[in-house]
Amino acid sequence: MKAGWRTRLRAAAGFADHLLFHLDSLISARLDIRPIRSQLMDLASWLGQTWRAHLHAAHVRRYGPGRGVIAVVINRPNTTTNTTNEKEAPGER
Repeated sequence: MKAGWRTRLRAAAGFADHLLFHLDSLISARLDIRPIRSQLMDLASWLGQTWRAHLHAAHVRRYGPGRGVIAVVINRPNTTTNTTNEKEAPGER
């Protein structure tokens, strides 16, 4: 079986990633510090949250907060029925 160049490239990249992962673990264990991959995951998480917050702020600045809040307030159910069960006195009606 002969693998194509894309398959070989993917295998080489996966192998290099695997080696870097183990090298990071060994260095972290030796220096007794937090692994770099954990710090990079935290950085990626922070960047994602910050990007979404700025994207939302830009959307609100351009289009306003939206109409959903107003529609919820306007469309509240109107209850006019008496919910208490009171017995009528015998002569009242």
